[in-house]
Amino acid sequence: GGRQFQKFGLFKEYWTLTGALEHDEGRFLLTHQESDRYVFKVPGLRNVAMTPPYFHDGSVEDLRSAIRIMGQVQLGQTLTDPELKAIEAFLNSLTGSQPTNFSPIH
Repeated sequence: GGRQFQKFGLFKEYWTLTGALEHDEGRFLLTHQESDRYVFKVPGLRNVAMTPPYFHDGSVEDLRSAIRIMGQVQLGQTLTDPELKAIEAFLNSLTGSQPTNFSPIH
């Protein structure tokens, strides 16, 4: 992440699971190239557990839901509870010291 751009919704339209009312078309709005429709910058994962809401539009409030949705829209998989817990534990392990100027967006 951090420097990549990737399509969000390889197996399903993302908004069908995130509940987003507006369907942001991503880079397509800038480039007008069909290949950029629903392509977004991939964020880094450091401190991801501390930075809800999730996704480019802030449509998902909790990390486990975001992981579940990513499994479905990006991998075409329904992740099991043990898989969700393991991925969440990994993402939590990427949490470092909180910066002194950190302020969560709610």
